[in-house]
Amino acid sequence: MRNRFVTVALFLVLSGCLFGSEAGLGGIQLLEGYSAKRSSAVDAAVWKIEGKSGIRILFEAGPNEGSWANPEEQNKYSWYREQRISGNEVRFALVKPGLKTQWEPGDSRGLPPGNILLVTYLLPGNKSDHTANFSAKIANSGELADVLLMVVTFDPSKGHF
Repeated sequence: MRNRFVTVALFLVLSGCLFGSEAGLGGIQLLEGYSAKRSSAVDAAVWKIEGKSGIRILFEAGPNEGSWANPEEQNKYSWYREQRISGNEVRFALVKPGLKTQWEPGDSRGLPPGNILLVTYLLPGNKSDHTANFSAKIANSGELADVLLMVVTFDPSKGHF
């Protein structure tokens, strides 16, 4: 009996089923030192990814989320880009340094306002507000690189959003 349990547990670990946070989060590949935790919301999938440096990446996806990286608000961004990734339209924006917006986290780690990376995946379907969104308060270029490296591995087909 014990051998069966060990065999099943080993299979689940190797197949990725036992640690479902990445699978439930659209298959995101977390970098070393990062972990994901699911939260709850009425009409959205909500996750928080936390890193060793204290960085937090917030994730929300659902039919009424809207675009956090909004092309109509480019005057608030240091830069704004759109890119197709694995067949999905994705919007990227970085809130200007010093600009306090609705995306400013409650705990900003002592950082000044602004420098918040916003990433929006436009999800398939006929509703324009059906999106998956990420936001992260960025302290330095290393954090920016980490967030981008993880967020671009998101695959909406690997979850229920």
